[in-house]
Amino acid sequence: MTEAELTNLSIQCADSVLQVVAIYFSIVSAYIAALHYILGRAPFLLKAIAFVFMSGALAFLGLTIMAIERVTSGVITALHGLPNRVAAPPATDLYFGLDHMAEGRVDIGVMVGWTMAFAIYVSLFYLTFLFRWRQDER
Repeated sequence: MTEAELTNLSIQCADSVLQVVAIYFSIVSAYIAALHYILGRAPFLLKAIAFVFMSGALAFLGLTIMAIERVTSGVITALHGLPNRVAAPPATDLYFGLDHMAEGRVDIGVMVGWTMAFAIYVSLFYLTFLFRWRQDER
């Protein structure tokens, strides 16, 4: 593949990540709204069904983002491995994160994202099953 094709794939990968993040926020926001208006006073079985459904949707998104992560790593590796590649200008390196990829700092962003997703998931579990909603809080 040429450098232009790999650069285009890199942009498509970034677009895919943004789409998955937008879907994640939509699912979590809808669940929070349902929790506030319906699930807070719903019977246990309804809470469990809603939580399992949300868990499945988030698991699917997690698998999707892991696949995108693998493709992105392959594209960046292929971009660095081009035989006649002239060093990209600093603006290009900054835009695509090539300067950070070489230093290993991209993994920090990935770990922060997974940690945030896990913390939100645990918080939603707590709010669904353990938190005692008062009538005036809804």
